[in-house]
Amino acid sequence: MTYRLTDLVNTPHLRLTVRAGGGGLDESVSWAQTSDLEEPWSWLAGGELLMKNGRTLPESGTGQAALIRGLAEKGICGIVIGLDSATPDLTPAAVSLADASAFPVLMVPYSVGFAAIGRAVAGGAEHDDSRRIAVTERVYQVIRQSVNRQGAEGALSQLGRDVACRLAVLDAATGEVALDCSDPVPDPLRRAMTDEIAGRRGAVPGVLHVSAGDDRALVVEVPDEEPTVLVAYGFRATPPDVVQLQHLASAMAVLLAQQNVRREHDRRIGAEVLASLCDGRFTGGESGRVLADRGLRPPGTALVAISGGSQSADRHLHVRLGRRQVPHLLLRRGPVLYALVPVGDGPLSALRHRVGAEAAIGVSDPLNHPRRGPAAVREATWAMRAADSVPERTAHYGDVTMLSVLRDTEEAQVVVDRVLGALIAYDVAHSSDMVPTLDAYLRCDRSWVRTAAATGVHRQTVVYRMQRVEEITGRRISDTAAIAEFWLALRARDLLSPPAVADEFSGSRRSTPA
Repeated sequence: MTYRLTDLVNTPHLRLTVRAGGGGLDESVSWAQTSDLEEPWSWLAGGELLMKNGRTLPESGTGQAALIRGLAEKGICGIVIGLDSATPDLTPAAVSLADASAFPVLMVPYSVGFAAIGRAVAGGAEHDDSRRIAVTERVYQVIRQSVNRQGAEGALSQLGRDVACRLAVLDAATGEVALDCSDPVPDPLRRAMTDEIAGRRGAVPGVLHVSAGDDRALVVEVPDEEPTVLVAYGFRATPPDVVQLQHLASAMAVLLAQQNVRREHDRRIGAEVLASLCDGRFTGGESGRVLADRGLRPPGTALVAISGGSQSADRHLHVRLGRRQVPHLLLRRGPVLYALVPVGDGPLSALRHRVGAEAAIGVSDPLNHPRRGPAAVREATWAMRAADSVPERTAHYGDVTMLSVLRDTEEAQVVVDRVLGALIAYDVAHSSDMVPTLDAYLRCDRSWVRTAAATGVHRQTVVYRMQRVEEITGRRISDTAAIAEFWLALRARDLLSPPAVADEFSGSRRSTPA
């Protein structure tokens, strides 16, 4: 038999009186919960009786009406207000709203503790305990079966039948499906959920109540590497209670972990494919088909080089791109993370969000054909270095003014040989560092002190080396034309050099004092 509010009111030792909303006394009570928070419904699923200290009741009619309206809209069955010397009177506006909403407002004397009410509700609802236990056991039975089968197919729909509603596991930021076996929620409900979470700056309370038209949903956080939520909607009777929702969220975390293991394996295989592409070993007739099988068609893809992001973010980035349905391949080589993604702002936005605002991102020209893999690596790496000096920290190979001067490696090699050839030969013959010192000197805006700090040598040594550079190259370091030629040749050398070599002094501007 269902335990109702009227049964509670008719329990003599509780001494409850109905102050307003008597039309809702036939509502069933699933639990009694104390809370003095401003939005207590954010930790209640619906069907609970809220117990609140009188001194925390808002004094104004507006505040009281907002509390009653919020509780009624979120499915709370009623409120018990504990009377004490500081309890404000219930305003006429609040009484009228409670009556119109058939939302029971009960008063209890100071001498009757909330514990007595809680025990009465628990005792009256004992017949539901066996059902809750059965549902909880079913949750973990389904998870065990899913793990043993190495897949979650059918698990979510089965759990939804057990708790008499529909369930979905979604990305908290976008509302897109996060668990492969989950169905999407109706679009208006998805938008309402993402707007609510965005308005809370990504924070999800104990239970988030969301509605769109006649559709209502309960949202709880799921522990995962990416912000994830479990959405319960389409209630056929009463919604799951808070305990059931938390059990379900824990179960979803298990299924997500199982899915992430499979995705990690896929990421590693993809890294091997991208390594072959970048090294020029991926040029056969089947190469285009391998990329197409992963949703990547060379004419519409570009290679992205990223530096400065967390090296532990690779796996999380793989999950984030997967959730946003962005085809991709990832490969880390030393400090640089390479990503092959479709051309467009969407994939770049997803990359930026995960690697952070400080990371430098360089984008190659479109790949067009797998045999252009090595060239795309050079383009993306060069653009990445150019991104290090622009405010937005992102650069496209074809858009950087200096890069547009040299459109291929042959032209770059000609410039390097003509301007730096003698200097490079001198370094090789004498095991000296003339070229790196020149690079650091120009990066440090020709400051002797900053260059000395960047290269770890005495200031006078820098002066001597710059004099030798002038003698060997026949160019005066003070001439604007010579500076321009040196800078272009050094950046052309970056394009032709492996990242580890070219990055030797790339951080000098940020690591040295002004």
